Amino acid sequence: MPKRPAATAAEIAPKAGPSLADWNLLRSFIAVHETGTLTEAARRLGTTQPSVGRHVRELEGAVGEALFVRLPGRLKPTQRAEALYASVAAMKAAALDAERLLAGSQERIVGTVRIAASEVYAYHVIAPLAAAMLAEQPELEIELSVSNQTDNLLRRDADIAVRFFRPAQDDLIAVHVGTTELGLFVHERFLERFGEPTGFDLPEGAFAAGLDREVAPIAPFIKGAAPSAPIRFRLRTDAILARQAAMEGGFGVTACLVDIAAERPGLRRVLPERFGLPQEVWLCAHAELRRSTSMRFVWDGLEQALRRRLAVLDPGP
Repeated sequence: MPKRPAATAAEIAPKAGPSLADWNLLRSFIAVHETGTLTEAARRLGTTQPSVGRHVRELEGAVGEALFVRLPGRLKPTQRAEALYASVAAMKAAALDAERLLAGSQERIVGTVRIAASEVYAYHVIAPLAAAMLAEQPELEIELSVSNQTDNLLRRDADIAVRFFRPAQDDLIAVHVGTTELGLFVHERFLERFGEPTGFDLPEGAFAAGLDREVAPIAPFIKGAAPSAPIRFRLRTDAILARQAAMEGGFGVTACLVDIAAERPGLRRVLPERFGLPQEVWLCAHAELRRSTSMRFVWDGLEQALRRRLAVLDPGP
């Protein structure tokens, strides 16, 4: 019986996996993952949409499967894409650190950056982050525009904004940093007095706190059947912090963001099966972000902190 020829070194060696040596593929993937569209990713990277699309296709070919599901107006990451992003996020952070280190001798973090945020996020989230940035960079100044209205970034009412919706303007940089949820909350003293609510009809002595002049339909927040009678808001104010303070007295029920409520002592969510609505959190900026060292510093700090904050709440794909 003839002898079989000896195997060659190429036949013995394990097959190489997909090569991700081209950093441009990963840069495009990260930008598409964070912005949700090829157009916005290309604008962030200073390149063209076809180039970004080609990079994504090449990366998908190397990985061996699709990384994004195409939905109307956006690209949704697959589970494989989420896993890949979690692995390369550290590479992005390292690259940003390297850029700052290389530019450190020529560029300083100096000047004023104006941040726009809603009342509740400005108070509970952005102000503490801004304080930490100011302590780190003595020549930096931050203006905090606090309003539940939408500042116009194209008019330069603000440099950077934290919003709960994706902006429609094409000339803005917009990155989805996570998702929270609006739910109904009471203080634990409410539960001691009245017990757990079973519906929207509150016991005598308790009250619901809602909006005053602002108009926001409540129907999208209701899960299942609508209440048999309109919800009566005995305390009405457009000031979110005022509604929260009244609720924390132990007699009221009001809507709060779950990431904020999780940090407030004694707050408990009620009726989660009847009331709730996911809220996307977007970080937005004027296109000048690419040219301003101070704006990039503030943006990077906000993006990293918000991603960490919302990671445990984001339901993912």
